[in-house]
Amino acid sequence: MATGLPAFTADTGWQFSPEAELTERPQAIVHSFAAEVILRVAAQARRDRIEASAPKIALLRDALLGADDGAASDFMRDARLSGMPADTLYHGLLAGAVQQVGDVWARDSIAMPEMLRASHRVWRIMNDLREVFVRLSDRKPGQHAVFAPCPGEGHLFGLTLAADDLRRRGWTIDVVQNDSADDLVQEIEGHAPITVALGATSIEMILPLTRLVVALRAHIPGVWVMIGGPIISQESRLLSLTGADALANSADEAEQLMLAHMDALIQRRANRI
Repeated sequence: MATGLPAFTADTGWQFSPEAELTERPQAIVHSFAAEVILRVAAQARRDRIEASAPKIALLRDALLGADDGAASDFMRDARLSGMPADTLYHGLLAGAVQQVGDVWARDSIAMPEMLRASHRVWRIMNDLREVFVRLSDRKPGQHAVFAPCPGEGHLFGLTLAADDLRRRGWTIDVVQNDSADDLVQEIEGHAPITVALGATSIEMILPLTRLVVALRAHIPGVWVMIGGPIISQESRLLSLTGADALANSADEAEQLMLAHMDALIQRRANRI
C-alpha cells in the first residue's frame, strides 16, 4: 500500500528525481507525461469564462514559460484569492494559458526542456486546484468507485474479483472497459466519480497508465486515482512515474485506502477556504 504524488524536478534539464528513475525508456515516459498534460489541459479551455480575460491568460502563459519557477503558481493563487471561481480558474485561465503554450510549442518556438518545465508547472497548479475543487464540492463522499483496466490490458480477472469482493462489502463498483483511452476517459467522466481504480499487470503498461492518469486529472479535476494489479510489485516507483495517488495490491488494501480518502475529503470540506 502506498500513496504519493509525482516526483519531478522543475529545472531546465528536466530529469526524474532519483526516486523516480526508471531503468528503461525514462525519456519517453517524461515526454509522454509532458505532452499529455499540455494537450489534455488545453482541450479543457472554455471561451465563455469572461473573467479569464485575454490579458490575464497571456500573463499566465508567460509565467508558465518564464524563468521564475513559482510565478505561475503565485499568479493562480492571486487569481483565486481575488475571487475568481474554481471553474473559471481551470477552464478559463489555466486551460486558456496552456492552450497558448501548446501553440507556441507547435510552432517550434520553445525547446523541449522549456516545454517539459512548463508541463511540470501546470501539473503543480492542477494539484493545487484539485484541493480547491474538493473543498468546494457539496457532493457527499460515498462507498462508490469506478474500476477500469488500462487500455490494452488483456487480464481482467483480478480487477473483476476485487470489484466483486468490494460489492459484497457494500460498495458500489462500476467496472468500465475500453481499448481506446479517449473513449475510456469519456466513459469514466460520465460516471462523475470521486475515486477511480486502474488495473494493470505489467510494466509495459506504465506509459499508457501515465497518459490515462493525466487525462483523468484533466477531465475530472477533483478525482483521486488508485492503481492495482501485479504491476505494483514490478516497479516500486510507480506512483512517481504515473502521477497516481495510491497503490493497492488487494481488495482489503483498496478498501482501506478508499475509506481513508473518504475521511480526508470530509475533513477537508469541513475546513473550507
